[in-house]
Amino acid sequence: MVERVVAVVGEKAILLTDLRKRARPFLLRLYGQVPPGPQRAAAESKVYSQLIEKMVDEELEAVAAARANTRVTADEVDKALRRVARASGVPLSKLFENVQTSTGMTEVEYRQEIRRQVLEGKLLNRFIQNQRVTKQEQEAMFDKVRLQERGLLLYNPGWIVLRLGEAPTEAELAEKTRVAKDIVAAVRSGSSDFGKLALELSQDPKTKDKGGDLGVRVPSSSPRALSGKYQMLNRALELRAARLDVGEVSEPFRFKDALVVMTVISRQPSRYTSLQAVAAEIAERVRGEKLQAVKEKWLQDLRRRTHVDVRL
Repeated sequence: MVERVVAVVGEKAILLTDLRKRARPFLLRLYGQVPPGPQRAAAESKVYSQLIEKMVDEELEAVAAARANTRVTADEVDKALRRVARASGVPLSKLFENVQTSTGMTEVEYRQEIRRQVLEGKLLNRFIQNQRVTKQEQEAMFDKVRLQERGLLLYNPGWIVLRLGEAPTEAELAEKTRVAKDIVAAVRSGSSDFGKLALELSQDPKTKDKGGDLGVRVPSSSPRALSGKYQMLNRALELRAARLDVGEVSEPFRFKDALVVMTVISRQPSRYTSLQAVAAEIAERVRGEKLQAVKEKWLQDLRRRTHVDVRL
């Protein structure tokens, strides 16, 4: 029986049966979520194309490990598995059961996957072991993860709308801009309340009498957006609101036929209350991002130095 070769890395061939075996856990999950038809076929093709690239990278790493005389022992795999089990809060035997239930991987297959991860870590750690995480990197990552988290939290935005009409004159635009900037300055200085200014100045009939209150909204990236229980804001407005802390006001900006000033009246509590409270997690995220950047460059270099032929 002639076996189909789907990729060649150096002198190693990756066979179609190997690819199908690795794809099985992903396809089982896919089949449970997507009904038969063109959508499933497209998703299945994507699984195979992404997985073959991953398998090529793994073969490149195996070649690099052989050159560097780097190996992974059974004890190192066992230690890594125990760490995963502790992090999951389950015994090792239960971990294998959970993995098989969720992915379809047997214990042997899961051990092989962990072995690959440990090997990759050993190969890459030499590139970053002496890199220090700076305060600036931590602060940037903290801001990044807080913004990502806001894509999941319910929030209550408010706005003040100053209508411009379809074709405002320069004088009309200048006047509305002045009023909008005065609103921002008054709220930021504490000399006036956002809701009170909305009652006086907003030209949106639906929210004016509510002090500009737009009601509780769900971010479009949140799983709760699919429930239909909460309304979503226009995406452009949602992105503006995501960058505001509770009680903060935006600079005036154009939205359709109006100048708008936004605020966030309330938001679900964040897990990231301060950088100090999550310093260890943030530092680990920075290291992980650095490691990923190093990994991508390293794999690109390996591909340039090794014959790679993907035939899928």
